[in-house]
Amino acid sequence: MKRKATTVLTALVVLAVLIYTAYQVAENLTQQIQTVDALEVTVEDKISLRGWFVRQQTVVTSDQTGTAEFLVADGDKVSKGESIAVFFSGEDARQDFDRAKSLQDQLKAVEYAYSMVTSGADSLKMDQLIFDDMTDISAALAAGDPSRIVGEYAAMQQLIVSRGGDDSNREVFEERIAQLKKEISDYQSRYSSASSRLRAPVSGYFTAGTDGYEQILTSAVLADITPDELENLRPESIDGVGCVSTGFCWYYTAVLTADQAALLGAKEKITVAFPGLTQGNLTMSVVRLQSYDDGRAVLVLKSDRMLREFLTAREQDADLVAGTYTGLKVPTAALRMSEGQWGVYVLEGSVVNFKPVEWIYQTDSYYLVPVADSAKAGLYRYDKIIIQGSGLENNRIVGKR
Repeated sequence: MKRKATTVLTALVVLAVLIYTAYQVAENLTQQIQTVDALEVTVEDKISLRGWFVRQQTVVTSDQTGTAEFLVADGDKVSKGESIAVFFSGEDARQDFDRAKSLQDQLKAVEYAYSMVTSGADSLKMDQLIFDDMTDISAALAAGDPSRIVGEYAAMQQLIVSRGGDDSNREVFEERIAQLKKEISDYQSRYSSASSRLRAPVSGYFTAGTDGYEQILTSAVLADITPDELENLRPESIDGVGCVSTGFCWYYTAVLTADQAALLGAKEKITVAFPGLTQGNLTMSVVRLQSYDDGRAVLVLKSDRMLREFLTAREQDADLVAGTYTGLKVPTAALRMSEGQWGVYVLEGSVVNFKPVEWIYQTDSYYLVPVADSAKAGLYRYDKIIIQGSGLENNRIVGKR
């Protein structure tokens, strides 16, 4: 009887040791486990490259001499025969022109303020107009372009004056307007005899100066241009004061690697960003994507979105969105293989479960996995993905955390 009691006691001790050991193993495993939530994200697969802007351009030439003053800014739309520049035979004529231009800005401001008085605009409306002018002036100064504020500053001055006026100020405004018109006419008469006009040869968008690619990069060459030709472009010497971009479209062309071309596939539209020019994206049409035996390819994109920055750009970096993917973000460290299947271990309460996955996108640090229809069907939103832990097995209990 005594031996039987000893045997039972020994068995109980062994069982206690086993339970304690199992508890310690489970506790250690639980302490070693690290998880992250399965969060749904959207990423863009981008291709970064450097290429060329292509426009159909007519070079503006002139045999006139002397200093010149452009009457239109880069990117302004001009009509055929429109005056785009004035050439002066002497500095006096140039100064008379600048003075007339300054007086014209003042005249516009005075006429604008006069219209506020005669229309009976209340002080609240004028306050808003003054505030708007102040905002425009601040934006111009912040952009480092003080030349833009001449008109706004003069207009604001006149609005401030007219805000405190009434109908008795009409005569004052009328006299000032008449005086400004006379002074402008006098200056124009003085510089007109010592100046000549340069007119646009065609209709389009004007830009001052030339870069030597106007006759090299044209829409006509884009159908056959090769990678070697694109990579060995050299500007030619052009004697021109500016150019006019005709038509309503421009192009962007670049050399791609075989892998980059494969990512674009048979896309008809591509989202493109030019980080060195503007913020935001635009959608461009794929005109040509042709691969060559050496593994390179030529890409030609087309757009009809006319911005000043696009009309003056030539060689520029671009980011192309090859694809957009949405899925659950799975760290690379979490991916494991079990019974010939790739998947992840997730912690559900105190139980480790294995969920097979197939990824739709990958980087060096993570995979994107489609969201399952439910937590039972596969990896689901906010599942706790195990990224670190030893002895992981499907359906293993690791204890309460």
